[in-house]
Amino acid sequence: MNVKRMMALCLLLFCAVFTQVHAQTKKETPEERKARYEKINNAKIAFIADKVNLTAEQAQRFWPIYNEHEARKRDLRHKAKQFRDENLASMTDEQIQTGLENRLAYRQRELDMDKEYMERYLRVITSRQLALFYRAEREFTKLLLDRLQTASK
Repeated sequence: MNVKRMMALCLLLFCAVFTQVHAQTKKETPEERKARYEKINNAKIAFIADKVNLTAEQAQRFWPIYNEHEARKRDLRHKAKQFRDENLASMTDEQIQTGLENRLAYRQRELDMDKEYMERYLRVITSRQLALFYRAEREFTKLLLDRLQTASK
């Protein structure tokens, strides 16, 4: 990786972290939250693209699938989050049991969806690139969390 790309990536990541820390110190509007999410997402895409080394043709086919997958995961997590936000003290044991079962069902749906998208990704990129992609996603998350933790001190 050349120095210019690394510097650009670090700058994008720094902006994303700074935006996140700043957002935590004040109540942010939906527009600010969306802008913060976009900055972090753009930094993530740049990070992943650098690690996976997609060809132009692969990138043209890969990123729409990735964006669709991310949107579906986000929707599923939003639905699963509704149970976590409920007040357990006001729920009956049966409601809690149903909520726990629903939570597992959401996790299973997410796993099924990941299997489906793995097959779709493999039609566009190699298995090595897919493994690098999964690794890059984990590395980016770890890097982002480390930067957030450092910035909040």
